[in-house]
Amino acid sequence: MNIVNERPGAPVQELKIEIVKSDYYDKVESALKKQRQRAVVPGFRQGNAPMGMIKKMYYKNFLAEEVNELISKNLFGYLEENKINIILEPLAIDEKSSVDFDNSEDFTFVFEFAVKPEFDINYEQLPEVKSFKVNASEKEISDYIENLRKRFGNYTNPETVEGEDDFITVTYGDEKTGFIHYGDLNTKGKKLLSHKKVNEEIEIPVKDIFDDPKIVARFLKLKEEDLEADNSYLITGAIENIGRMDMAELNEEFFKKAFPDGSVNSEKELKAKATEMVEAQWKNETDRYFINNAIGVLLDNLNVALPDEFVKRYLVQTQQDITREILDNEYEKYSNTFRWQLIENKIAGENNIQVNDDDIKNYVRDFFYTNYFAQFNKDEVAERLDSLVDDALKNREDVRKIYDTIFDKKVEGVLREKMKLNEQTGDFNEFIAFATGETSEGGDAKPVKKKTAQSKTKKVDATEEKPAVEETAKVKTTKAKPVKAEGEEEVAKKKTTKKTTKKEE
Repeated sequence: MNIVNERPGAPVQELKIEIVKSDYYDKVESALKKQRQRAVVPGFRQGNAPMGMIKKMYYKNFLAEEVNELISKNLFGYLEENKINIILEPLAIDEKSSVDFDNSEDFTFVFEFAVKPEFDINYEQLPEVKSFKVNASEKEISDYIENLRKRFGNYTNPETVEGEDDFITVTYGDEKTGFIHYGDLNTKGKKLLSHKKVNEEIEIPVKDIFDDPKIVARFLKLKEEDLEADNSYLITGAIENIGRMDMAELNEEFFKKAFPDGSVNSEKELKAKATEMVEAQWKNETDRYFINNAIGVLLDNLNVALPDEFVKRYLVQTQQDITREILDNEYEKYSNTFRWQLIENKIAGENNIQVNDDDIKNYVRDFFYTNYFAQFNKDEVAERLDSLVDDALKNREDVRKIYDTIFDKKVEGVLREKMKLNEQTGDFNEFIAFATGETSEGGDAKPVKKKTAQSKTKKVDATEEKPAVEETAKVKTTKAKPVKAEGEEEVAKKKTTKKTTKKEE
């Protein structure tokens, strides 16, 4: 076998692999002998068919299989031995290859591959990245505490409708029941029902006391589209029950119920917790704003030179829904996606960013605890959480998404630490105005989403299991298409095992 790099040192290199008969002969002969032993051929006992017939039926398939194996092994081996990091996958150059299984015993395969571009990230020389921190307003903090006190308060049945959070049960007609939340009423409805007492009879024009037709339909147990436009749906009924959740007192009992982990034990700590939780509601939005700006700064200021023509050939050859015409109009999007992936992988490699099993398990456990068991002490629900985590991790697609989420957050953490930030602060409305205003002015941040083109293209780093680590990209197995034999081969297809059949293309 002879392997020659036709363009060493170039951004796009060309590798020629020459295979001669001695490279594959012994293994092909061995495969044929094994096939003869198990082949069932009409007119012969199993294992007694003439070798000439076996060769005619199977030789080209076994030859192609062994040649495929040699190509993959030596192509990847050359890249690994010479420490060549590539992007995407090597492409076969058919016009320079020579493959004729019918008339030749020697074969030449030529591939081109793109070397991963070298670049440095000097964070000190990069421009500032715009970011925003949402500060909780006093009203948001107060509302959070009020809702929490209501959640852990006492349910009572007052005699009179008075509060915004009263739930009113009304009976009317032929044993019909309707439910009203005082806060859903419009001004007319509140005036009508305010200070009404249990068992008090009342006439209610249902359609007139709510502004939302969905609530009207729900009260009347009708479909919204069945409501009649000129019908006020006047009913005569009585208030059967009034329910109210009185706010809990800020005492030791409340803190134990609301925060069983013991993290909050005073009004001061409660206000700090409320501030943290309110601001956390907007964190995903501000994080997304930051990372998009950071990506824009990195793409604009780092010289990550892609071999554009190779990338275009790769996309056209490997993606069914991409044509040269599409690339002429959209290549910048794909280019930015590939360049960002290279930058991201470099950040991960330089900062030893890894995601391990414990990271994933803790992420899932925290998700379930926060969303479903926050009112319990973690030790009390540990066994249940472990069971939920085990079930969740059985879905490999979900695990992959969680992996990506954790990995992305770790990259974001590095960028926040190392890049120069121009951080603004304010409430959420100020953040929306700030972010939208910058966009409308055609600001600096590029509209490049991390995963914009990933649905259409493969990751630049072809290593699927550990995308965070820079290493030689694994080469996609490249198979020469074996030429089918005629005649006896068709008989063999019907008689050979499934394993043998799968080898034939």
